[in-house]
Amino acid sequence: RALAPLTPTELKVLEILSVEGAKTVREIRNRIGLTREHTGRLMKSLYDKGYVERRTDKIPYVYRIKKEMESMLSNKNR
Repeated sequence: RALAPLTPTELKVLEILSVEGAKTVREIRNRIGLTREHTGRLMKSLYDKGYVERRTDKIPYVYRIKKEMESMLSNKNR
């Protein structure tokens, strides 16, 4: 239910983070093929909505999926 409002691209990003672990915007961009600006906005949106966490002690920020979202994704894929 919490995943319902997400776009296919947002779901793909969450699945990448769930399977592969934390990534920067550049690493995510390389996987999904969007521009840096679009990927940055996408990640900020996922962060603002509470789907991902980000480490701000390093530049560039490193994003990782929140634990509760990880379990929702694994349930969705069953």
